Amino acid sequence: MADERAETVLEIIELDEGGMAIRTADTDDEPMIKVQFSDELKGKLDGQYLEVARLMLTAGIQLVAESGLELSSPDDAEETVEPTIH
Repeated sequence: MADERAETVLEIIELDEGGMAIRTADTDDEPMIKVQFSDELKGKLDGQYLEVARLMLTAGIQLVAESGLELSSPDDAEETVEPTIH
């Protein structure tokens, strides 16, 4: 029997206020996870805060995916979600 899984494509976006987030791709849905750094920490990270945020978001979504938690909406409850991060 073929493994039929619904695939949810996620994207990492930069927020207007300077943070980063993960949301379902090609939507304007509210982000699932947000990361925001203080100005002080941004300064200490010497411009690398976007890379740190990207790594944090990627690790978080991988943990969620590995836990088996379904990221689908209640309408898709029968489907298993396989997240793809871009």
